Amino acid sequence: MNTNEIRRNAAQYGEYIAQEAAYTAENMSARTAGSVAEADASEYIAGRLTAAGAEVRSEEFGVSPAAAFGWIGVTVVCMMLAYVAYFFVSMVSVALIIVALVPFAVQGVFLSRAFDGAYISRTSHNVTAVLPCSGEVRRRVFFTAHADSARNFRPYVKGRHALVAAVAAVSLVGAAYLLGADIARWAYLGSVGTGLVRGDWLTIGLVGIVFVPFWGAALFVIDGKRASAGAGDNLTGCFAAAAVVKALAETGVPEHTEVGVIVTGAEECGLRGAKAWCDAHAAEYRDGKTYFVTLDTLRDAGRLKVQKRDLNGLQTLDKELVARFSESAGKAGLECGKGGFAFGATDAAAFAAAGLKAVAVTAFDPMSDTYHTENDVADSLDSGFLGKCVIAAVQFVEDLENGD
Repeated sequence: MNTNEIRRNAAQYGEYIAQEAAYTAENMSARTAGSVAEADASEYIAGRLTAAGAEVRSEEFGVSPAAAFGWIGVTVVCMMLAYVAYFFVSMVSVALIIVALVPFAVQGVFLSRAFDGAYISRTSHNVTAVLPCSGEVRRRVFFTAHADSARNFRPYVKGRHALVAAVAAVSLVGAAYLLGADIARWAYLGSVGTGLVRGDWLTIGLVGIVFVPFWGAALFVIDGKRASAGAGDNLTGCFAAAAVVKALAETGVPEHTEVGVIVTGAEECGLRGAKAWCDAHAAEYRDGKTYFVTLDTLRDAGRLKVQKRDLNGLQTLDKELVARFSESAGKAGLECGKGGFAFGATDAAAFAAAGLKAVAVTAFDPMSDTYHTENDVADSLDSGFLGKCVIAAVQFVEDLENGD
């Protein structure tokens, strides 16, 4: 492999990513999980990987797209009923709050597939591409990214992310307030907490009405009909991975490091594609010599990070891999911070949960006007930065090859 030549052509690879992302976003927009556009995009990216010299296979898997946010309706309705029940029977109100919080935790926080069977199933695709090395395979690295795009946040106004965050935060505070009021009143009344509220208990209940509009608003923060074009999230990751394969194929493959790409479907509805891939293949790669580097939303050079934690902060990513990629990025001239997702997740969480060495590389502001909105278009992509991301990835491959 000729890293110096790839460095000299960084601008060319950055333009390649930006142009391919623009074409795909324009012609295969609204790539929601299980949609025709998502399938077309997966097929197109597979074709670009084949043209670059990789051996490519595509696999189907079942996905229930509505499971991603279907829990919101259940949670909101149960919270509304719990508020009404407070004025009559505390035990019933507590039970409804628990029912509300179960799907919130299972589907919203842990992104579990436990309730997927309750929703309509569709077909999505994972694409796996491998660029064989020239000699004996001693180690592997897969660069992973997702082809699907996200539903838009609402309302369609500037600063909508702050409104969405406010709705989420106040809704959770409201749930805690109502639960605390229920338990206190239940303890005061004894038995099952039966009795029409009066006096101070009535005042406490009426104060809780301030949370009701926020619970109601939660039903509308995700647009069920319109989706982002997803140029940044995550066509940048898909074509950055393809550019790495292209660069290595053009300048010479490593001798002992096999380089691959995994393009998943249905990431935006709970990492379903990565989980399906792990169900099928994780056992083959728990050898300690295979690394999974998720490239997700490469938009803002100033926010480039190698994530240490994923899945709403609940999943630890591989510490050694975090250090390795951070060092390689530094050699490539990129300032790369380290962080962890307080909210949100990438495919790296699914790979790590399956016992694989995984890390996530991201570069975006979750409060920006392009994140999960109709403004995530290719016009605002930074091809210069994208070229440097390719160099960082190639440097990582070279460091693995050299045993650094």
